[in-house]
Amino acid sequence: MSRWMYRFAILTGVLVSGSAVASPLPAIAGKWQCTPQQERAEEQSWVIYDFKSDGTVKSQEWARYEKSQLEYELFVDYRYVAKDADYMLTPVKLSRKIITDPHNADPFDYAARRDLTGYRIFFKPTLNKDQAVFDMWYHITPEKHFYMQCQRQSVA
Repeated sequence: MSRWMYRFAILTGVLVSGSAVASPLPAIAGKWQCTPQQERAEEQSWVIYDFKSDGTVKSQEWARYEKSQLEYELFVDYRYVAKDADYMLTPVKLSRKIITDPHNADPFDYAARRDLTGYRIFFKPTLNKDQAVFDMWYHITPEKHFYMQCQRQSVA
């Protein structure tokens, strides 16, 4: 799976079954700007997660890949729910803006969306005042975690 498809897979998903119970995370409420803890030289990215007290999250991701020259913004609205000791993000709305795609990779075409509809994102935040680490993984490979280094954003 290519890197952009992997990132898209992480950020997309399906609605969860009725067994998960909505559970807001009051300590995490607000905006967090996150970058991957292990950035790759050929990729630049950041994500802003805006956690609401009603159990919803709005995210905005920006990514640029040097090799393919692909650059895009991805906007995903999620619900977050308790799932055992972790939390699960389930997307409810997705939109995107292709900024640069000189090779016509079209990373968000119909086939890619169809193939990625089974993904669910799990995460466990570790909070320390205005800093956080989001330990994240998706269900298809739960042993492969990725970590986002996050900073709470000031409210203007």
